[in-house]
Amino acid sequence: MRYYLLLFTLLLTACGGGDSDSPAPQPEKQAHPGIQVQQLVQTYAPDQRLTPAITGKLGSISYQLANGAPADVVKISADKQYLTVLNAGTTELIATDSGNSQTKSASQRFSVLIDKAPRSPLLTNDISQGYVAGAKLSPNIGGVKGTLSLSLAENQSTDVVSIDAQGKLTVIGSGSVNLLAKDDGGRNYQADTREFKVSISLAETAFATYQAITNKPLIFGGQLVPVYSGTPTTEVHYQLVAGANTQVVQVHPTTGAMNILGAGETQVEVAQVAPANHTQVPVQRFRVQINKAENLAFKANDVTTRFAADQTGSFDVTQSQGKLHFAIKTGAAEDVISITDAELGEFSFQGVGETQVEVTDAGNDNYLTTSRTFKVKVEAMIASSLQALNIDNQYQANQTLSPQVAGAKGTLSYRLTATSATDVVTLDAKTGQMQVLKPGTVEVIVSDDGGELWTSQTQQFTVSIDKQDNDLFVVENSRVEYKANEPFLPQPSNNQGQVNYQVENGGDGVLSQDANTKAITIVGAGRGWITATDAGNEFYHPASSRFFVDVAPLNGSLQISSVRSQYAPNKTLTIPLTGAIGSLSLKLHSGQSDVVSVDLANKTLTVKNAGSVTYLVTDSGDAGHVPQSAELNVVIDKGGENPELKLGSLLLSTVYDPSTRLNAPTISGRGVDSQISYYADIASSKVVSLDQTSGAMTVQAAGMAKVTVIEQSRNYERTLLDFNVSVAKAVHPGLSLDEISQSVVYYPDRKVSPPEFTNAFGKLSYTFNYPVSLEYAELTSTGELTLHAYPRSRENNYFDITVTDDGGNNYQSASLNYKVYLKEIEPGLGEEASLTFDGNDLQLVSPAEVAAGDVSYFTAIGGRGDALSKDDNDELSGGYTTMVTQICTDPDNLKGCTIVTLRLQQTSLCSDGSRVAYPLASSSIYTCPNMSQPVSSEVTVSLNADDPYNAWFVNPGRYHSIRPIVVTHFAKPYRSGGVVEAGDIQVRAWWLINLDITKE
Repeated sequence: MRYYLLLFTLLLTACGGGDSDSPAPQPEKQAHPGIQVQQLVQTYAPDQRLTPAITGKLGSISYQLANGAPADVVKISADKQYLTVLNAGTTELIATDSGNSQTKSASQRFSVLIDKAPRSPLLTNDISQGYVAGAKLSPNIGGVKGTLSLSLAENQSTDVVSIDAQGKLTVIGSGSVNLLAKDDGGRNYQADTREFKVSISLAETAFATYQAITNKPLIFGGQLVPVYSGTPTTEVHYQLVAGANTQVVQVHPTTGAMNILGAGETQVEVAQVAPANHTQVPVQRFRVQINKAENLAFKANDVTTRFAADQTGSFDVTQSQGKLHFAIKTGAAEDVISITDAELGEFSFQGVGETQVEVTDAGNDNYLTTSRTFKVKVEAMIASSLQALNIDNQYQANQTLSPQVAGAKGTLSYRLTATSATDVVTLDAKTGQMQVLKPGTVEVIVSDDGGELWTSQTQQFTVSIDKQDNDLFVVENSRVEYKANEPFLPQPSNNQGQVNYQVENGGDGVLSQDANTKAITIVGAGRGWITATDAGNEFYHPASSRFFVDVAPLNGSLQISSVRSQYAPNKTLTIPLTGAIGSLSLKLHSGQSDVVSVDLANKTLTVKNAGSVTYLVTDSGDAGHVPQSAELNVVIDKGGENPELKLGSLLLSTVYDPSTRLNAPTISGRGVDSQISYYADIASSKVVSLDQTSGAMTVQAAGMAKVTVIEQSRNYERTLLDFNVSVAKAVHPGLSLDEISQSVVYYPDRKVSPPEFTNAFGKLSYTFNYPVSLEYAELTSTGELTLHAYPRSRENNYFDITVTDDGGNNYQSASLNYKVYLKEIEPGLGEEASLTFDGNDLQLVSPAEVAAGDVSYFTAIGGRGDALSKDDNDELSGGYTTMVTQICTDPDNLKGCTIVTLRLQQTSLCSDGSRVAYPLASSSIYTCPNMSQPVSSEVTVSLNADDPYNAWFVNPGRYHSIRPIVVTHFAKPYRSGGVVEAGDIQVRAWWLINLDITKE
């Protein structure tokens, strides 16, 4: 070092010499013996003045940095006389001693070492705060002298905070970790390391508080959303509380949306999942309460019916949901009907009129109790039983006639028709009794007011009063002495009108008659015949009498002509006797003695009976004439019909009963030695069996019988009188069934025969009580019921049918209501197959062939609702049919239930291998390419996630359908080979599809 200083001094000296103007040279200074500078070692202290230890100093000391030495360790004062500590470190300085007047300057290098200063330890503070994701932490560390770095202590979790390259702390999780704070001391201080704790507690989770949902209306398929205050966590799970009612709502597991299934109350459990490093949210439950709905569809129709004794009726009530109860409305008439079955709605008839009935539907789980009031009007029965017989009678003075009326239901009244004469009979308007005034014909209207229970009815009958037959009119035979051209004047008796005469056979040479005046003149001896005609009057028919005129010669001998006349009781006849001179005597010669009584004094005969008799009449003569005898021959022919023969009644009435016995009416006015017999034609014999001798009758059937009474008597020709027997139809004893309600298992197009009825007497006819769509069923008049589809409303799964027996010939009609209940379809009744749908596509291929150009389509029933075509378009190409159905993990107890939507689509195969895609109900024919017809009839069943409710089907489990879906193929009958059978579109095949879906 010493040599370096010397060299340095020499160089400086050399540089200063050689100037001619310089002063005179001074005496050359001596070399400096050199200085010694010890290495300066000092602990850092800010701005500390340093004093190097220098020995051999002769003059003043100055300092400078050695070339290349760091200049930031110490600071050299401006006058270069002293040093001040800048930073810890090592540098190299040159100390120069200026020397003195005798010595030269000298320099010496020395090193300066500033050690890092001791320092106080770092002051760290533990950090404790709640979790805030991404929060930046600022550790409070005191006494930092240099660069601070942070790191995790050994074996500490890396999930609480992160430390970036700049040593920044970021919260990434919750928990406690120990961190190391390392201060390198910077340049001037020693390093220090201290450990501190960072505790990040779980953050309070913000969550929603759920509220009960109550008093909501029942709207099937409607949606409810959860009601809450606050903000739910980002992940929320919803489910029904275990054991809660599964028939109220279906809960979407993530959105909480609730599809309304029915009325009632249930509980939903909400699990809000806390974010990482947040406090857990307690599980909440909220109540969901759906009010029972008012059954607006419940309908009770007014009933108008006719009174029917001993029969029952039923009320017309539809869309009920629960048990029904019928009662007469308070204050309404109670004498019209009597409710016999308050649950089934059956009633009996009490009277005619109008009342009100209140029906109460008790509802069910989903519907409130609902009442309806409807009118029941019972009209009078239509009466058609009134019968009135025409009356044909012959006029008799002061005769009274009674109407022959049967089948009346109420009070009768009588009146003449407007066109009838009023002078033939007098008519009692109440009793119908008629007093005969004169012959003639009138029309009488009899009216039956029906009483309380029947409609009024009228009948018209004819009363014909015939003129009397003038059986007493007679012109007696005459015997006269011949006198040429003497006028002959007949002597009629009992004539009622003008008498005209007509000579027969031109007078036979005995009589002559003027063509204009009709005067009769005797022109010869012998017998001439004359017909006398009585013109009659308003009471008597015209009558005629034939008589003869014997014109005797003038010999004066006793002459008696024969007498022949028709029988009339006590009829008086003149004996045609001439030439009597003396007294006359009479002796029975032959014949019947009781035919006539003879009055010879008055020359008359009085008719007693029909028959013939011959008397010998003797004229005693006188002194100039000898006694003379002549025969009196009398023949009394039988009269026409016995006018006195009468029947006690012309009409017998009864009601059909096979045990009924009837006696013939009493008979009055019978003739002498009369014999009575009875006759009925074949038609009448079907109504009554008749004893032809006694007239006793046994009822065989309802109807009208005509019986003829035949009298055979001595004095009259056979006399016939008729009477009628009216056998009214009996009141029907009522149809009956062993079971008034029938039950059958449904399958498509099943034909159900009517039940066997007892007490059926006539033709049975059948009708639905209420309108039934042909979509569901058809009922023939003979009672065969064809089931096409199961009714939509499973609460009304029956058909109400009325069977009417027309009663046949003998009974009135009667009706009976019975019900045919449908049971759910069962396997083994003719289905093509019973299949299981597990959620994967299921293909149905119909075995039924379809003729070219024939319509074919499918239906599906059995779901929770109807099968619906997409966009309500049955013919939409690419369309399909959806059906909502209910599935449950425990279908028997309706537990664990949810609803899904099945998609059904016609996917029939075309001849080119392509398939159609149409809704089930499509009846389009040419759906394949080039307007061709499918070669098969097929349906695909699938479960599509895009269809309603399927997105909610997330809860794991094995689900089964409650009832099978029935898919039915309809087409006309057809057999391969091109033979088309006669018939309409009908069921060709059907399948049962049971759902068995396992959700993982």
